[in-house]
Amino acid sequence: MSADDGVAVRRRRWGVDRCGLLRGLPTALLDQVARHASEVNLEEGDALFFKNDPSDFLAFIVHGRIYKLLYGPDGQELIVDTIESGETVDETPLLDAHPHTFTAVAYSPTKVLLLARRHFPLLTADPTVIERAHASLCLRLRHAVESLETMCLHRLESRLARYLLSLMRTQPHARGEDFEVALPPTQSILAAMVNASRPKLNAQLQTWHRSGLVSRKRNILRINDIDQFRCKAYLGREAERPTSPRARAAAARRSA
Repeated sequence: MSADDGVAVRRRRWGVDRCGLLRGLPTALLDQVARHASEVNLEEGDALFFKNDPSDFLAFIVHGRIYKLLYGPDGQELIVDTIESGETVDETPLLDAHPHTFTAVAYSPTKVLLLARRHFPLLTADPTVIERAHASLCLRLRHAVESLETMCLHRLESRLARYLLSLMRTQPHARGEDFEVALPPTQSILAAMVNASRPKLNAQLQTWHRSGLVSRKRNILRINDIDQFRCKAYLGREAERPTSPRARAAAARRSA
């Protein structure tokens, strides 16, 4: 192995260590994955693969973001999931050889490690990998069912509120009594995530803004009345809801 090859393997090993599917596995196994993997650099808008392409590799995101897309007969886009740094784009190829069921597109500069199918036995021989793959796919299935419910049974205002509340669960809250959420980088992406046209999406955001329910600074949306916002999402009391620091402190005192 040349010096340049050794540097490339060490760089890929750093990327392998960031992957949740592989984290903590035996060192020898991770070294083999790093030796056999290849690097791909994607620019914004580049496709990693298309729906119905052969699922002949496993893809790990080192940094960046990839969206799972479906396209309608008239070219409309629907973003069904977001894959972040440290995640596997799709664990399904480990379990079967069916073609891809979605298109994977980078929406920012993204580096991906690819492991070809001929090297899958390195991973499938380890029960931990299979267990993690099943767990991840079960989680994605639950998210898909929730998304199906939202898209098919709720109007735009509810779909948008539900999506923003789901983002809030993964983003840090603002200080004080207000709640903030970072919007996707473009309105086109947000529209594709809630299955709406840009004009209708913009009209809904403007309606909320005029009523004082939300305010916005650049791509940060502040929700000024979280309880009313949850009502817009048609979420019942049993659903998890974000609470203010004051409410969390009160709950902690009650449980002490």
